[in-house]
Amino acid sequence: MTNGDAPLALEPNGHVTTLWLNRTEKRNAVSYDIWSALPEMLDEALTPKLRVLVVRGRGQHFCAGADIGAIGLGLGDAGVPGGYREANAAAEEALAAFPRPTIAGIEGACVGGGWQIAGGV
Repeated sequence: MTNGDAPLALEPNGHVTTLWLNRTEKRNAVSYDIWSALPEMLDEALTPKLRVLVVRGRGQHFCAGADIGAIGLGLGDAGVPGGYREANAAAEEALAAFPRPTIAGIEGACVGGGWQIAGGV
């Protein structure tokens, strides 16, 4: 299991691993850090034992969308290597290409970036 204070956390349990959106203070709103960490977290989750990946949000909400307080000028970076849009696209591609069955366990709000994550699953 990864650090419980990190914005994403993995929790393996037998053949099932849960990938937690872990920003309860922000209703799990996605940030650049989450988008950029997601492909690596998926690589970490992919073990020979894994049969199913479940994506969930800690607390009362799956995801409140993008953390607009942290975006700033990030959305104006189209074409900038390593920028917000590139990190977002890479995360979506990694979710869509994940080679095991995936389930989005949605409770509470699921808005914007949350739909992107749930839809990629």
